[in-house]
Amino acid sequence: MFQAAAGLEALDQGFPSAAGTVTTRLAALAEVGVDLSSFLATRPQAIAGAATDAWLASVLDQLPVAVYVTDADGRLTYFNQAAALLAGREPRIGEDLWCVTHQLLGKDGKPLPHDQCPMAIALREARPVRGVEALAERPDGSRVPFMPFPTPLFDSSGRLVGGFNLLLDISERKQAERAIADLLRQDAPRGLVTDAQIAEQRERRDMLRHLREAIASGAIRLQYQPQFRGDGEVVGFEALARWRHPTRGVVAPSLFIPAAEEGGLIAALGAHVLRSACREAAGWAKPLRVAVNISPLEFESDDLPALVEAVLNETGLDPDRLELEITEGVMVTDAARAMAALSKLRALGVRIALDDFGTGYSSLSYLHRFPLTTLKIDRSFVATLGVTLEAAAITRAIIQLGHALGIEVVAEGVETPEQLDFLICEGCDLLQGYLLGRPLDAAAYTQLTG
Repeated sequence: MFQAAAGLEALDQGFPSAAGTVTTRLAALAEVGVDLSSFLATRPQAIAGAATDAWLASVLDQLPVAVYVTDADGRLTYFNQAAALLAGREPRIGEDLWCVTHQLLGKDGKPLPHDQCPMAIALREARPVRGVEALAERPDGSRVPFMPFPTPLFDSSGRLVGGFNLLLDISERKQAERAIADLLRQDAPRGLVTDAQIAEQRERRDMLRHLREAIASGAIRLQYQPQFRGDGEVVGFEALARWRHPTRGVVAPSLFIPAAEEGGLIAALGAHVLRSACREAAGWAKPLRVAVNISPLEFESDDLPALVEAVLNETGLDPDRLELEITEGVMVTDAARAMAALSKLRALGVRIALDDFGTGYSSLSYLHRFPLTTLKIDRSFVATLGVTLEAAAITRAIIQLGHALGIEVVAEGVETPEQLDFLICEGCDLLQGYLLGRPLDAAAYTQLTG
């Protein structure tokens, strides 16, 4: 069927040359199992041999799979609507180089320069590139995991004339899921990829789809756990995200937050939690604090300070009532960048808490180099108070160190009267745990919030 279209003269529709056959141009589609035969069978013009570039563009425009084409230098010459939807913006013909996405990230979430993207490699090395996963970050901060299939195009004399790229959204498309599973089975040694692994991938993608819907609909709810001084005065609350899955019931944060990070949803989830917590706290009669956890991937975004400022302006919450909880890892990855981000946040007036202190890297240099206001003792030390002498010694040392540096110290995971008595005697500033108050809906704490 496709051979009848070979060698037709090109029309100026954004394709590099019609000298290449339609078969070559659509090789990536066939490779991942997109069924073009039934799609084209309903279009008599294909059989009639009118497969010009204009006709080809009309076919690709109707495909539910993202496709774009570049010239030999990587400049965008064509994209279909599915590509614009995946990118979250209108690509720029003749301006975008190698990639249609606003920001390209590697599978690990780190920025990937466009000149290192699979299409750029395919054009430089004049070969198809396969098996690469990446994240497309949209202008609104949301991310889509996808797998590109860039294929260089050549004219009849073997001269490189451009590239054809197909982008499979691997977060939710069942068609892509089946295609990737088939490719894995074909390429992997027998028995390496099991049906159980494929089922696990399917389950993960289903979770991401439901999580994306939950974030968009506001179905991610917040619960609040109080923080008290030793004399019983409530100082604030930590906001904790909760999700009730439509079929699985309550999903633990330890499951859906890593899933959001892996699936490129953490920016949208974090913005929702931040906005909801600040809006709730702004409505309290008492000027209590609210603490919000910031994911390392959120912290890597240059947009975080601007987001925090916008949310504070939008909700009217006083900046000194907002505390952002970060982990030590964000300071290890890029200390200079972390310092710049934290300085901007402190300039807004918000508080910065170092969570889970005492585990991980626990470098004392962080405490005097970075503008921290609060240390949170890791719950593993609190849990073993009265059990091991080491836990008591470490907890006492952290409290004394914080006080010496003028940093407030919080103990979380307080669950027994013995733990509470020890922490009060050692002068711990704030206490948090099930003994004092469980995470509950804000309405359950109206007596404390006023």
